[in-house]
Amino acid sequence: MIIATIVVFVLTAFSLIILQNQKVALMQRMNQVCRVLIESLAETAKGGLLLNEKEGVTEAVFRLKKTSIDGLQRVAILNRRAETVASFDVDGQEVKFANAAELLRIPEFTVRERPLHFEYYYPITHQMRENSRIKDILLGVAFISFSKKSILLQIENARNIAIGSAIFVTLVSIFFINLIARKMTKQIQMISDGARAVSNGNLNVVISVNSKDELGQLAAEFNNMIQQLREKLQMQKFVSKLTVQMIKDTVSADGKKPRAANQKVTVLFSDVRNFSSIAEQLKPEEIVKLINIYFDLQTRIIESHKGIVDKFMGDQIMAIFQGKAMADNALRAAVEIQRQIRLINHERDTQGKAILEIGIGINNGSAVLGNMGSADRMDYTVIGDVVNVAARLCAKAAIGQIIMSYDLANKVNGSYPTSRLKSLSVKGRVKKIDVCEVDYNREILA
Repeated sequence: MIIATIVVFVLTAFSLIILQNQKVALMQRMNQVCRVLIESLAETAKGGLLLNEKEGVTEAVFRLKKTSIDGLQRVAILNRRAETVASFDVDGQEVKFANAAELLRIPEFTVRERPLHFEYYYPITHQMRENSRIKDILLGVAFISFSKKSILLQIENARNIAIGSAIFVTLVSIFFINLIARKMTKQIQMISDGARAVSNGNLNVVISVNSKDELGQLAAEFNNMIQQLREKLQMQKFVSKLTVQMIKDTVSADGKKPRAANQKVTVLFSDVRNFSSIAEQLKPEEIVKLINIYFDLQTRIIESHKGIVDKFMGDQIMAIFQGKAMADNALRAAVEIQRQIRLINHERDTQGKAILEIGIGINNGSAVLGNMGSADRMDYTVIGDVVNVAARLCAKAAIGQIIMSYDLANKVNGSYPTSRLKSLSVKGRVKKIDVCEVDYNREILA
């Protein structure tokens, strides 16, 4: 009996040590899971806060509520004014914060332990470009609260069984406790690894859902979040960067829509010259593949010179340049485009592949930037005489030619020689436009 008691005592003590270690591991994993959960909530609610749409934020909270995760007590989203935009409490009470303004100063993911629950806070930020620098803008704070009792219930039950049971029961308990703990930690580890992969830019992560419990629901919700991120990433390709930049620069707490404004811009148009003849020789899918090669090349060059592709129109590109060096940037982009197209055409021609030739027109002046369209479908773009003239200059440009207004030629730094051309008559204007051609085959040495 004494030996049996000693064995039971030793095994019980050993079980308690194991359970304590498992408790520490589970708490660490649970914190990781809660971080993934609150980051998912913050990412889902970000769009609503960014556009000041309460419905989007409420939908993010409602979706988390629908998961019915055991132990989840309270959820809330605060905006940048420390106002609760959306929330829920399992007891039906209003979620209030005595120090809501202080929560906006939380710099990163934070865990606070209370007597009966754990509180998790996560600042919701959005990156925007300001004076060529990336800056994090605080949109609000996400908050979730989990019951301690729910988190620690399985550990406490296992501990009581180990203490009050005999050797056989203790051994069986240890076996099953480890089995369950490994299963839980395995699922949590998968979610943690998935979150780490997403933070490294991998959006092809899929977490296996091996159960229908809370962890299984969390894994399914994680997969749903990644799917939404993939969809948003794809949708961004169909929105001009000018529109995206407008949203970033004009989001404000009062929710006012941006107004159209006059700004100095430099507009670049490029147009394929031999597209019709090439289109007659190729299949539709070959035409799309071919023109996309040239579009991709031009887009990368334009963006590398701080320009923004406003839109693609058939076989034509319209790009906008802003800032003090916009004229020089536009000219350098045009020169590099023609030079790179010359290289790629030489390579494709030696391989017997179809080639495209382009002409480029550049103009500078005041234009109106603002929202254009209907109430249901809008685009943020630029309109004005400067745009029309740039398009006309592009239409006049021959294969491999860069034409700009003479006034613009006087504003650039003179890196390339220019040849003054015959003044052009442009539709819609009485006075002819003085233009010149850029000789990009040679540079002026300072």
